[in-house]
Amino acid sequence: MVPKYARPELEAPLARVAQRVDEAIDGLRPYGRSALWGEAIAATLALSRAGTHLLRAQLVLLGSLAGGGPAEGAALERVATGVELLHLFLLVHDDVMDNAALRRGRPTLRVALAAADPDLGAREARDLAIVMGNLLDVLAVRHLMPRGGGAGEEAAAALVLEACCRAGAGQFHDLLGLRGLGDDEEALRREIIDKTAFHAFAAPLAAGLHLAGAGQRAAAATAWGSHLGLAFQGADDLADLVGSPAKTGKDALRDLLEDRTSLPLFFLRRRATGDDRELLEGMAARHALDIGERAHLHRLVKGCRVVDACAAWVRDEVAAAARAREESGFSRAASEGLSAIEQGLCAHLERVAASAEED
Repeated sequence: MVPKYARPELEAPLARVAQRVDEAIDGLRPYGRSALWGEAIAATLALSRAGTHLLRAQLVLLGSLAGGGPAEGAALERVATGVELLHLFLLVHDDVMDNAALRRGRPTLRVALAAADPDLGAREARDLAIVMGNLLDVLAVRHLMPRGGGAGEEAAAALVLEACCRAGAGQFHDLLGLRGLGDDEEALRREIIDKTAFHAFAAPLAAGLHLAGAGQRAAAATAWGSHLGLAFQGADDLADLVGSPAKTGKDALRDLLEDRTSLPLFFLRRRATGDDRELLEGMAARHALDIGERAHLHRLVKGCRVVDACAAWVRDEVAAAARAREESGFSRAASEGLSAIEQGLCAHLERVAASAEED
């Protein structure tokens, strides 16, 4: 979705962040004695290492640059590590809620644990994945806790944890699906901001600003992060609907089958009528669809021009993020890094849209 390094000077600190994430997870080994505990650590490390861009950590570092601070440093990299561990915790729990089998092209933690011990039942594997997720949350908080670095560290930690509360509330409402939203696009935007955009984009960037002593510019970070996060979630949800798991690294059609809040489903349900709308509701109720229904869904997505609608929506949000960046007063280096992320997202969107046309 984004360049591996939005800025060349981020390469070395990001390598250290990745190493710190590994060390934090591997540091859990002494707490357990069973062979399965070791398998759980190994599976968690494999899931963590499958991510290549460390996007949230990059945003923390870019936030520091935006405020005139450095791109590296012990406190900065520690907070970036905490943000990455926090994101991994949310992914593990999200996969449990979705009953998902794939994440980042690898088996989810629940599936990996079940494979490691065939005697485990599905519920036991799920519960063990939840416990490992909880431990990732603890590791994240350890890294986010201020360590005498002053008000900047405290403000950064408070902001990231506040973002987690918003993400939790967003996931709560996400589980309720599209019910109650109707045709209210602004309500959809608010849900996406709470569920993803604020904690994954706005908060890491603003945390970096606080660490650089430039917290007064946090509003600009929130503006950029909200727009870019909306665009990211829109593109990601579109990939869920029209993409192949071989390309996305995740299960497909989870939003539809779990009746979740999603931009493409919002457009699809708003444009579908009669029997088509009933078909969509039936798929969500059964959490499954057969080959014939899949083909019908493909035709329906094309007929309702869902890909075009989503792509236009995402492009508008990226353009709004670019305007917010240009008006932010961020340093040139940070602006160039954020621009690279915008361009990476646009390229990802075009690949998703092209893939839908090929199919």
